[in-house]
Amino acid sequence: MQHIADRKLLNTLPAQRTSPGQPGRIAANAPRDASQSGFGEPPGSGSSGPVAWTEEEEEAVRVLKVAGTVAIFMLLAQVVHNLFEKSEGQIQALIHLRWVLITGSCLFIALLWTNAFKRNWKLWTLSYFFFISVMVTATSYYTHNPETRFIVMALVPVVAVGFVSWGPRLQFAVGMMAVVCYAMANLLVPIQNRFHVYRWFGLLAAVLFSQAASFLVDRYRERLAAQVQGLEDAARFRENQIATMSHDIRSPAAALGGYANLLEDGEISAKERADLLARISATAWNIDLVVGNVLDYYDVEDRAIVPVPVELDPNVLIAEVARDCALQARRRGLTLRTEFSRLPKCRLDARHCERIVKNLLAFAMNRMVGGELQLHTASRDRWLVIDVTDNGARLSATEIQELFERPKDGQGGLSRGLGLYIARMMIEAAGGHLEERAGARGLTLIAELPVESIESKTDDSGQ
Repeated sequence: MQHIADRKLLNTLPAQRTSPGQPGRIAANAPRDASQSGFGEPPGSGSSGPVAWTEEEEEAVRVLKVAGTVAIFMLLAQVVHNLFEKSEGQIQALIHLRWVLITGSCLFIALLWTNAFKRNWKLWTLSYFFFISVMVTATSYYTHNPETRFIVMALVPVVAVGFVSWGPRLQFAVGMMAVVCYAMANLLVPIQNRFHVYRWFGLLAAVLFSQAASFLVDRYRERLAAQVQGLEDAARFRENQIATMSHDIRSPAAALGGYANLLEDGEISAKERADLLARISATAWNIDLVVGNVLDYYDVEDRAIVPVPVELDPNVLIAEVARDCALQARRRGLTLRTEFSRLPKCRLDARHCERIVKNLLAFAMNRMVGGELQLHTASRDRWLVIDVTDNGARLSATEIQELFERPKDGQGGLSRGLGLYIARMMIEAAGGHLEERAGARGLTLIAELPVESIESKTDDSGQ
């Protein structure tokens, strides 16, 4: 009847979606929509191929569109103002230069929507700044106004660092371009007055300020990008772990449903009913262990494993865990033999100690197909020693090396090997250590936790 019950159970299990090449694994890392990858073809790129375009670059182009439009309106206002000037010859030439500047600005703004600009947007922007500098120099030839070209040359690096995200190197190129253009303007169109030296000081101050601001902005942007990447990695980690935990829980949960359906069958005998109840208890025990380990795993990844020691009797705590695990061992046809030394009352994190003992015993039971596993406790100096011995198959050197390491995704589910990793992290958080001792057959896991004996402290205070 046992094999008949197992066949009925398999028929009641729901089908699970698996990823190719990994039977039983959920396809948690399925590719997302191409539009969410961040490397899709930007709007307006046409059929000339995709362009790598970041959000920062898109924001810089939006700022350039707004700033360029405002600049054109300001130039139009200057043209209207020049129409009312009395000096006809110079004003006509000045108006022509203004129109050339307006035309160049309009062409630059129109270029912002093209794919050619997005491929070399930094070079185009640098060229536009140079065009503005040349046109302002030519304008000063007719206006004989040194303030205008000085203000424009000084504002070019300041505006660049404020509106354009291109890093300290190109910002340095803009600053040097402003200095060279201002020197050429003074050489080709000299306008001497007593404030000439002060203007040079002002221009150099603007260049140095913008360069320093560029370094600060670049560092802030890198720091912000690292924080965003950390948040994305954390979100991706949560998503993967939830999907993996769903895989680790779905099979035993489906088994519980199958066992419950079999219990409702009136044809099974009392012995089969008792066997099914034992299986239900064993499955529920495993689910509780997996869920607890996964939740602790989140704390480990968030570096939130902090022991909270309380005064307790470790004999009582470990004995309760051993009784619970002994029931699970009997359900699997195993025997748990315990040997407890008298441990003094001490300060320990009760939950961490319970998780450590339970995970060590669960790992040992999973390695065994029959026989006896052993749990020993001892007190050595100021250390609590817990060792668990099984009679499972001998491990290879690679398996021993990776025994306490973080489990890798895609290798049998998150719960595989997770218990020992959680136990190790909890032991190390308390200042202890976990080690293994492999024999010809079987494996012994030894956990050592530093404890502060309450009884010895009480004796010392009484003396």
